[in-house]
Formats: sequence, structure tokens, C-alpha cells
Amino acid sequence: MKDWENKYFFTRLVWLFPLAFVFHIMEESNGFAYWVTNVLKGEMDVRVFYVNNAMFMLVLLGLTALAYKKQNQLFTFLLFLWVTGQQFWNFVFHIYTQFQFNAYSPGYFTAIFLYFPIFLYLSYLAIRDNHLLFRHWLICFFIGFWGMAFTIWSGLYHFGKFPLDKWF
Repeated sequence: MKDWENKYFFTRLVWLFPLAFVFHIMEESNGFAYWVTNVLKGEMDVRVFYVNNAMFMLVLLGLTALAYKKQNQLFTFLLFLWVTGQQFWNFVFHIYTQFQFNAYSPGYFTAIFLYFPIFLYLSYLAIRDNHLLFRHWLICFFIGFWGMAFTIWSGLYHFGKFPLDKWF
């Protein structure tokens, strides 16, 4: 199995990231904008939701294609830099908001059953097979947190006052 995973990491397995994103957007499309506005007290309409996610998908597909084509540590790092914020910290976002706001967070199930296991599995393979150094993965982990925080602040609250009293 290890040889198969190593052989197909770039040609097949990294494409699990965009595939998971497709299913996540399908789940979120059923009420995410409404949930942001009415539960999180942010502001989002359905059109903005689809435009934002189309742009995020283009970036993800571009980075995945570059990792596939180049198959080196630099492009693996860039892919994980993006995916750590977009998928791992998005998983944390959905878990946290589900319990903090005591309301179904659209995207919750795909975050748990797709984002989290795929991210862990591909992180393990990338580090194990030296496609990504552990210290570079840690950099992705920390920068990804701030990327997700920025996405929440800019996309849900439009650079306005963040309602800390509701979140903590």
C-alpha cells in the first residue's frame, strides 16, 4: 500500500482535496448564507456565497494542478498552505460554531467526514514520503489558521466589528 500511495500521491490522491470541496459546497449551499446572517449575525447573500466559493475552487484547482504537474516540495507546500486554511481550519470552524451557537452549521457533516480525514491522511502521506517537510507543514498549519480567521472576518463580517461576545 505504501508504494501505491507514494506512486499516486500527486496523480490521484491530491485530487481528493477539490473533490471534498465540491461536496462541502453542496452541503453548504443548503442554507449557509441564511445561517451566517441569522445565526452568526454576519452578512452574506447566496450570490456572494457562490462567487466566493467559485474563486476558492479556482485557486484550489490551480494549486492542485501545479502540485500534480511539478510534483515537488514547493508546490506541495503551496497546496497545503491553501488547503490547511480552507479545509482543516474550516473543519474546526464548523465544529466550533455548531456547539457555540447551538445550531446546525451547514457544512458540518462534510467537514467531519471528508475534510478532516482527507486532510489528516494526505498530511501523513506528504510528510511520510517527503513530499512536504514537517516544519513546512507546521508553517501551513499556523498560517492556515490566520487565513481562515481572515476569511471569516472579511467574508462574514466584511472587515467590520467582529462580535467577540457571541463567539467566545
